[in-house]
Amino acid sequence: MKKILLSLSIISLMGLQSCSREYLDVNENPNQAYNDQLTPRERLAAAETGIFATQAVTVNRFGNLMMNAWAGNTYYFASPFDDEFKFNLSSTFYNGIWDNYYRGIGNFQRIIDTPNAATAYPNHVAIARVLKTYYMQTIVDLYGNAPYTDAFKFQANVTPKYDSDKSIYKALLVDINTAINQLKLNSGTTLVANEDPILAGNLSGWLQVAYTVKLRLLVRMSKTTDAEMIALRDAELATMSTLSTANYITTDVTINPGYGTGSTAQQNPLYNAYGYLDLSSQDIKQNYRLIMASDHIIKDMSGQSARTSGVVDSRRGRMFYPNVWSAIYGNAPTTSGFFGIQQGSVKDYTRLEEDFAGLGQKNFVVSLATGSAQPGIFFSAAESKFLQSEAAVVFPSLSALSAQTRFNEGVAASFAYNGVAIGSYLTLIDSKPGVGWTASTDKVAAIQYQRWIALTNINPVETYFGYSKTGYPVTPLPLNNNSTRRPYRLIYPQSEYVANSANVPTMSKNDAFVINGFTPFWMK
Repeated sequence: MKKILLSLSIISLMGLQSCSREYLDVNENPNQAYNDQLTPRERLAAAETGIFATQAVTVNRFGNLMMNAWAGNTYYFASPFDDEFKFNLSSTFYNGIWDNYYRGIGNFQRIIDTPNAATAYPNHVAIARVLKTYYMQTIVDLYGNAPYTDAFKFQANVTPKYDSDKSIYKALLVDINTAINQLKLNSGTTLVANEDPILAGNLSGWLQVAYTVKLRLLVRMSKTTDAEMIALRDAELATMSTLSTANYITTDVTINPGYGTGSTAQQNPLYNAYGYLDLSSQDIKQNYRLIMASDHIIKDMSGQSARTSGVVDSRRGRMFYPNVWSAIYGNAPTTSGFFGIQQGSVKDYTRLEEDFAGLGQKNFVVSLATGSAQPGIFFSAAESKFLQSEAAVVFPSLSALSAQTRFNEGVAASFAYNGVAIGSYLTLIDSKPGVGWTASTDKVAAIQYQRWIALTNINPVETYFGYSKTGYPVTPLPLNNNSTRRPYRLIYPQSEYVANSANVPTMSKNDAFVINGFTPFWMK
């Protein structure tokens, strides 16, 4: 673990990513010679671990707040998540996603560009291509046009031009196909387990990830009206039509480079950010106290909304903790049970902090030792199953994936991940439009609802992208929000307006809320 963390620190300091101001120093870098000597063997673990921390923390928080699963604890904090609930988009709003993802993607590109790596380290390069595609897609889906062709030349080009989102998607499909072809060989340089904290060098597992990532690219384009991209999409779908469900992710794909309690840097990043106890003080973490379950998700999971009426979802008790501050401090609540806070609401003086549900015992309310050491969820089985189900619905050529079967498996995988029995849940929801299969005229509505529940707390940005494309699941806006909808995209970060001003597009906040030239192509 110490070796991995040391490598991560070195690569993070020497990444020289051109899309962030801190990496634009033109003075000679005394560490560059050492950095250039690092091999893919020495880079891969740190590259995987470093970027995942942003996925687990910043991107996770963004998705949970945008999809109305998390709310702020107004009983202890003043105006929590005010910018998120008012959609106060700016060049500093979640700019860490762009800066940290570009830094991390740059680390994968360094592996790919290592001299002779394609022959000396072909499998390391293939994995780097898969991960570069995985994370670069998120950049495009959040921002549209972005630096790509020139983005990873580091000091050779510190002001990269912007490529169209369509051209980046094309390039990502080339990258993922190249990775698939190498991984299918299942030969070449052997990966030692500690070089790959995601799959410990299991190339068959990486092939499943690669096919699943490719499917995600194609499904994202399911509603595009761009003739060129439709033709490309359909041509690529033809290469996928003979694949079986065994070719895609079948179990949770996790990451664990040796998480533990040695230091905060060694902790599982999700627990370090939002877990119950602080490692240094052994006291309750303020970030844990900051987040409450939203009224919206609690009512849906408690069978108290119109679409779930009477159906209690037992995942609720693992994802959220009822009357959490009553349980922690022993103070009596005004009402016992599961209650959430409405996003954007003000403090209700007839209620107590002890009345509401906080983050639950699956990932957050566990001991320091358990929470710190738990693996991170890179790509869940449930996400893979719902992706396959949607593909079977929207693409006739992939109907052999059996949409309803994959839907049922996705729900079952989510229950299994949360450690609760599924019982008769599938039968109970089957008559619920937009929640269960049979009653849903639009099957994507049911897939999106179940994706929302399954990915809350672990990877909800994928639900957000699906929501932007389909409008499902129907989700209320925060109270006192002046917008009529959620943003379609984010605004380019401050680092670009400072350091790459000649190339970064100038856009207004309003541009993020309408379909226009700034909107990612797959939404129009």
